Amino acid sequence: MNTSKTNNEYQGYKVILEHYQKIKTEIPTGITLTKRGNKLSFQFKTKYKKRSTYGINEKFTIHGLNKALEKALLLAKKLNNYESEIEFWAWYEQNIKGINQKAFNDFITFQDAIDKVRTNFFSVPDKRGLPRKEGRESDEKSYDRENGRYFDKLPLEKTVNYQIIYDTLFEYCDNKNERRFQDCLRAFLRLCEYSELESIYKKLSKLKVSKNKRNSNNKHPKQSPLTIDEFIHFRQHIINENNQYQEEREFWAFVFSIQVLYGLRIGELLSIKNLDKDYIPSKDLLEESQDDTVFRAISDTDNNNNYLYIGNYTYNGNKTAKTGNKICLPFIHPNYPNLIEILEIKQNIPRFIDRLTTYSYRQFVHRGKNNLEKWSIKYLGKKISQTHTNRKLGNANGIASGIPDSIRAKSLGHSVEMNYRYYQNFNSQVILDLFESSKKHKQPISFQLAVKLVEQKLQNIDDDKKDEVKSFVWELLKDIYQIDLPELF
Repeated sequence: MNTSKTNNEYQGYKVILEHYQKIKTEIPTGITLTKRGNKLSFQFKTKYKKRSTYGINEKFTIHGLNKALEKALLLAKKLNNYESEIEFWAWYEQNIKGINQKAFNDFITFQDAIDKVRTNFFSVPDKRGLPRKEGRESDEKSYDRENGRYFDKLPLEKTVNYQIIYDTLFEYCDNKNERRFQDCLRAFLRLCEYSELESIYKKLSKLKVSKNKRNSNNKHPKQSPLTIDEFIHFRQHIINENNQYQEEREFWAFVFSIQVLYGLRIGELLSIKNLDKDYIPSKDLLEESQDDTVFRAISDTDNNNNYLYIGNYTYNGNKTAKTGNKICLPFIHPNYPNLIEILEIKQNIPRFIDRLTTYSYRQFVHRGKNNLEKWSIKYLGKKISQTHTNRKLGNANGIASGIPDSIRAKSLGHSVEMNYRYYQNFNSQVILDLFESSKKHKQPISFQLAVKLVEQKLQNIDDDKKDEVKSFVWELLKDIYQIDLPELF
């Protein structure tokens, strides 16, 4: 799933769209409510003008739609009772578009403005279309997540003004490209919209950053990278500190280890299909696949390939896999050919497979991030706040072992360009490790060059042994390069 909107954003838009259809049915006859982009308009005719489209200075939001209905009722009444076109359009500018209208809300307090947002929030259904209720724990949490946590930072008794909002916003987060800044900004814009504070709303709107631009700056923020030696050291510290949460710590050490081994997004662990049992995609009704390939269980000690199958759905049947189904190969660093044994992957799968099924996707990702950040500070002396750091280490291990870019990108589940741009910006120590690895594990020479080298060496072999050596070397070359050609020398 790699759309321009997250599931939550999409569902939120869907609710507004459904409300739009509902409001349209309540608009008085003779007036039509339309939208263009994020702006609402009316279509109607007057005594002397044919039917046309006119702006109403409202946005395509729940609040804007409710205001549009109020204005449509006023407009319908006015259309039946006015003397001249000049009079009508002066009235329309003031009462429908709001131009030259006295800004009676200019002196509203933050508390009163917040009350308007809260009233509106609980008057509309949630993203599932179900009515919200004040006092209900889940709805109160939703309100706090969207609004309350940001409004708590405002001086309730003071009059709403731009400078206070601006200062509060930048005290909360001083980088407008960060998601937390934009989330807070959206809440403050909502505050201004519902209290019709148009001038403040317009000034704040200039701080908005598009989602695409925000992603380009922050989707892969700079992080303190890990080397494979650091990760093994880090993992040992996590599992060696005995306390009442021992099993919890060992579980997350297991999660991080699989991430590193296969270069996974942390959420993809919830969609692994062959951890503890063989898996055939075509036998899984949810996957709707025709693929009869058997993917052997990773926990099987006789499974030496250890190919991982990521499905479209989690254990709980939720479709959360970002890139859909894919096949992953283990990235084994050449300095640790027994990495699977070092990380105790096979022996820990039976211990923790059931635990993976207890988490929702959001819980799992959130807790993994928090634990990684907390333990990295404690055991490594540096803050690692993104689980993608483990994924990048897996990619580095794949480079060190000589796996081509195209194969690594396929296993990681993105393009070669994406792999190059975002997953290979390693720090100096990782690059030095790769250089050292390349010295120890040189790439194979071409078949043609190998033949020439053999020909040179054969010149030093006695004639009576040359044919026997040639035959042996030729068979060896065919096995190494996996070809079957007539002898070339």
